[in-house]
Amino acid sequence: MTFIEAEIAHITRAVAPSLSNGIAPTVFSFDYWYARLSALLDAPQVSPLQFRTIDKLMLELEAIQATIAADAVEAIAA
Repeated sequence: MTFIEAEIAHITRAVAPSLSNGIAPTVFSFDYWYARLSALLDAPQVSPLQFRTIDKLMLELEAIQATIAADAVEAIAA
């Protein structure tokens, strides 16, 4: 397993409960995990498959963050 693959696997495991439940990551923040994924995209040896996997994780994190933000605004308005 390459460094990139190991990092993708680690990040996936770490944020999996958040992704499946649509909640904020329980360990570290969205910004932390997003920055880790962004750093992987900057690596010169990222394969197309790895790029797509990283991109998918980033999109899932963004979607959860948007949902949580919308819920917070809705709760404040209520």
